[in-house]
Order: sequence, then C-alpha cells, then structure tokens
Amino acid sequence: MIGRLWRYIFIQTLIGLIGAAVIITAVILLIDFVETSRDIGTRVGISAIQALHLSLLKVPLLVQDTLPFIVLFGVLFTFFRLNRRSELIVMRASGYSAWRILAPVAILAALTGAVSTLALNPLGAASNARFESTREALFEGEGQSSGANQSGPIWLRETTSTGYIMITALQQGGDESTLTEPVFRQYVLTETGAPLLDRRITADQAELNGGFWSLTNAVEYAPGGQAAELGDVALPTNVGRQALFERARSPGAVSFWQLPAVIASARDAGLSSLSYELRWHGLLAQPLMLVAAALMGIAATLRLHRLGGAAGFAAAGATAGFILYFSQELMLGLGASGAITPMTAAWTTPALFSLAGLFFIAATEDG
Repeated sequence: MIGRLWRYIFIQTLIGLIGAAVIITAVILLIDFVETSRDIGTRVGISAIQALHLSLLKVPLLVQDTLPFIVLFGVLFTFFRLNRRSELIVMRASGYSAWRILAPVAILAALTGAVSTLALNPLGAASNARFESTREALFEGEGQSSGANQSGPIWLRETTSTGYIMITALQQGGDESTLTEPVFRQYVLTETGAPLLDRRITADQAELNGGFWSLTNAVEYAPGGQAAELGDVALPTNVGRQALFERARSPGAVSFWQLPAVIASARDAGLSSLSYELRWHGLLAQPLMLVAAALMGIAATLRLHRLGGAAGFAAAGATAGFILYFSQELMLGLGASGAITPMTAAWTTPALFSLAGLFFIAATEDG
C-alpha cells in the first residue's frame, strides 16, 4: 500500500511539474521571441521562423534558471488539487504522516535538479553557443561586425618556477586560440620577492597549440641589450585554451562538465575564477534548491481544505518561493563581490529554506 501511495504522489507531482514547465516555458519563449525580434530583427532582416529558432536555442538555459518556480508552482498545484479533492484527508486518516507524503516529492525535486545540472545545463550551453554563432553569422551576412575579433585588450598572467609571465595582446582572434600583436614579459623574483624584468618578446601573432605558444615574427628584447630576431618560435606555456575561450564568455554559458577545467585553466592563466566557482557550486546546489522550493509548496498546502484559508496559505507559499529565489540571487551577488566564499553563497539559502520548510512541516504535523 505504501508503494502504491508513493507512486501515486510521485506521478501526480510529476504531472504537476510537467504542466508548470509547459506554461512557464511558453511564457519564456513568447517573451524571448518578442525580445529577439526587437533586438536582432531591427538590425538584421530575419523572418518570424528565424526569430523563433533563435529563441528556442536560448530556452534550455532560461528554463534552468526558472526551475525553482517550475517546481514550486508544480507542487502547489498538485497538493492544492489533492487537498480540494480530500485525498490528503484520506491519506492522513489512513495513518500516513506528512513525512511519507512529502518523501516522493522531495526525491522527485532532487532528481529534477540532478538532471538539470548533468543534462539540461550542457544542452543549454551548447544551444547558447549555437545561438551566438548563428547571430554572428547573421550580422556578418548583413555586413555588420559580429564582434568575434573585437574582444578588446587581452591580459594574462602565468606563474613560472622563477617568477611569472605577463601576456598582453591587442585582441583575441576569431578562432579563439590566437592573439594579435602579443607581448610576453617574463619576470623573475628576487630574494626580496620583488619582480625583475628578465626579457620581453613581441610578435605579430601568437597561436596556442597543445601547451605551446607558436609565435610569428618574434623579436626578443633583453633589458639593456639589443633586439634579437627570433622569427617563428614556440614558447612552452601552462595556459589552456579554455582560459582564452572562456575569458569573455558568461559563466552561465559554460557546461557543467567543462567548469572544473575552466576553473583550473583560469587559475593557471592568472585570471579570476570566482565567477566560474560560483556557477559550479550553484549547479551543485541546484538539487537542494529545488527540494527547498518543493518543501515551500508542501508546507503551504498541508493545511486541510475544510479548515479554510487554504488559498491564503498557497499564496503565502508562492511568496516564500519568490523570497527563496531572490535570496539566492542576493547571496550569489555577495559571492560575486568577494564578500563571502562561493560555497557559502551557493549553499546557504537552499539549506536554510530547506530547514525552515522541514521545521514548519514538523510543527504542523506534530504540533
């Protein structure tokens, strides 16, 4: 009997989540379609089908960002419906505690978060990259600059055994592994820890290939010495291609599976990895975030419908869900500013709201 009840609640909640996902996704798609038509359509002549295609490419990441609302409203709808049909009354009268009733919902929310992190996020990152390339191709076809070669000045810092190397360049090439007019300044650290310029190398172009910078028309300058023509040479490096590819890219557009490599590569290149660490912990915490949203929905709908005030409690649950979402955004903002660590920023809100939901349910259940 317990197995049947578990499956019934699980399936009913899944139906509620699917319904909420369809409605919210449709709203997101409509809004983004209008925004895409206004933003791109006013500069490039595109049809409604092309605008819809571009919007669809952005949907996975947008859906992932709204998953807490999908879970919240899906659970609210499911339990409010069960309550109105007196099914919760029958379950409670049969001796089933609130903990048995909420267990399948919490498991479903955690599974949804895991699938979102492991599958939906990589899909969204790939589709967002496709969106960017399609938009650039449209702009280039209309004779407009796509911005692929206009990333601005490049600054990288690579640590060595004797000091560090400062790498500057005019801009990053369109192939995302090439630097235009790079300058390599190699510093050694003295006994006092002060940096001392050891040599400077300039080139027309530098291309990153498997642990080496391939320099074109390189010239070496030593402090107090004359310039030496090096021609085409290769310099060993610890800078990974990810550091160049992701430096100007939003952390939200990086796949979950690529984030560890991006973080390591950014650190090796002397770049800040804070935003990527925040994204990494945020994705890891998403299952708990969705569990917290589900608990908010359950806590707001456990009050029996015949006692009255069920609609008010449901509205309060929806409000608590919005507070959950904006609290998480606030914590992530504090993390981005460096005020708190990425782990604290990502995990604090889901943990506190999960405990608050469990406390409210326990108070309702056991008095």
